[in-house]
Formats: sequence, C-alpha cells, structure tokens
Amino acid sequence: MRGLGALGWLLFAVVWMIGTFGGGAALAWLYKRLHPDLAFYKLWALWSALLSGAAVLAFAFGLA
Repeated sequence: MRGLGALGWLLFAVVWMIGTFGGGAALAWLYKRLHPDLAFYKLWALWSALLSGAAVLAFAFGLA
C-alpha cells in the first residue's frame, strides 16, 4: 500500500480545515442562538479548537 503523496496530503489538509472551521461555525451559530450575548467569533474559535482536538486525538489513538 502506497502513501498518500503530496497531492493526497494537500487534499486531506483542505478537507480537514473545511470540516473543522465549517463545523465550528455551525456549532457557534447554534450556540449563539441559545446565548445571544456571546461573541460569535469567540464561540467559533472555541468550537473549532474542540473539533480539531477531538479529531487529532481520534487519529492519535487509532480510532479513525
């Protein structure tokens, strides 16, 4: 089995970033609806970091 290669890793990184930031934005938007006084950009940063960290842990422990 061959490795992904440079193009494969680039595609993987782009999909990872879209998933992380898109998922973070969606969760921030939903949470902002519950708590309108909170700043969207801070919620977006929080949820993006949590999603990215969970994905890294899943890969590190071989769950994904």
